[in-house]
Amino acid sequence: MLGTTGIASGSVVSAVSTGGVVTAASWKEHLLDEIPVAAEDVGDAVTCLLHTILFTRAPGPVRPSEATCQAFPNITYALCAVGDVSRKVDHAVRSFEEAAVLGGSSYVMGTSSGMVPAYGQPSKAFGTSNVRGANSGYIVVTFFERKVKKALFGLMSNEEKTVFEKWIIPVTVTSSPAASQEERELCAGETEAALQNALLHILTAVQSIEHIPVAMYDFEITTFNSLEDAQVGSSYGGGLGNGSVRLMP
Repeated sequence: MLGTTGIASGSVVSAVSTGGVVTAASWKEHLLDEIPVAAEDVGDAVTCLLHTILFTRAPGPVRPSEATCQAFPNITYALCAVGDVSRKVDHAVRSFEEAAVLGGSSYVMGTSSGMVPAYGQPSKAFGTSNVRGANSGYIVVTFFERKVKKALFGLMSNEEKTVFEKWIIPVTVTSSPAASQEERELCAGETEAALQNALLHILTAVQSIEHIPVAMYDFEITTFNSLEDAQVGSSYGGGLGNGSVRLMP
């Protein structure tokens, strides 16, 4: 595992197959540093990171559309303003916001397989943090390629999903309100610094493209309540394809 400040990136060599999902012979995992954020600002923070990852991994030219975080006006980012992609991000963000507000109850985002449920469906994917009044979760963006393989002399075909890259975003959401304006400003400053650091290293990590397929590919956004689940579960492609979106320019 290669480490840099703010992000750990690694190349994994494997060829594991399970349930029609395989990991590419050489695929990459990127683990960002934890993003601490207040519950009311989690949507801005998550949207910023998801759009940045998807924009920089779009397989072709995308017309840039700049956006500014409402909660963090010093941070701007590029929107991946493609219909299905934007809707997918919006759904993931709404679900994650719901989980942040209701964190600790059984009515939060994710399932045992890491899938994002339909908005408002009961599930479990937020764990408790060591920080008082905080809940932690992991958002995972998985990129994979679909391949159709023929069998039985071409009379039957099976779809295989090959994972070639994933991004893990640890988020700790503070649900208890800050005691003072000064404390709120301090928390917002910590979040802004964490986001700036994450954006910088996303832009650095995406320079590595040797593992990216030439053909069009899909992505899925899932959540997990522990780092172990995020690394193991998404490595084996749990739930991939059920709600995936084709990433197109």
